[in-house]
Amino acid sequence: MKMKTLVSAALLSIAVLPLAHAADMAGMQQGSGHGIAMQPAAEATPPAGVTASDCWIRLLPAGLPAGGYLTIRNGGARTVTLTGIHADAYGMAMLHQTTTDKQNRSTMAMVQGLDIAPGQQRRFSPGGYHIMLEKPAKTVKVGDVLPISLLFKGGQSLNVQCSVRPANATKP
Repeated sequence: MKMKTLVSAALLSIAVLPLAHAADMAGMQQGSGHGIAMQPAAEATPPAGVTASDCWIRLLPAGLPAGGYLTIRNGGARTVTLTGIHADAYGMAMLHQTTTDKQNRSTMAMVQGLDIAPGQQRRFSPGGYHIMLEKPAKTVKVGDVLPISLLFKGGQSLNVQCSVRPANATKP
């Protein structure tokens, strides 16, 4: 009897695991606060005084993750926190930061939130902060211009247009 119960429990867990994973992924893509591709609010407005410029995407070959770069300026009176990215052309978009240690080794980590104080700017560039774009939802080509939504704490968002550049590009 115990063996039958164990086998039943094992089969049940195997059947339920994909459902749990799908629910987890759906939560990540709909706003888990982990810097992952979240859906922008339909009526969201940009934070006061916040602008973005020079947005471009470095397209890599063979379906490798692409990198997004831009400059975000806060001309407003309050600190804003960038919490995520939404990009229709990609199944997953994340905020990342590359850092280099004293031995000149680079590491990359996901960023949960990025504060931008009044009068400050954050430059996303190769080797620093960047947008990691994975799982293209459509064919993306050099020369395309793709919309990306920057998502901020409090439900605000800023839409930007990003030009797609080749793998050897180093700036817009």
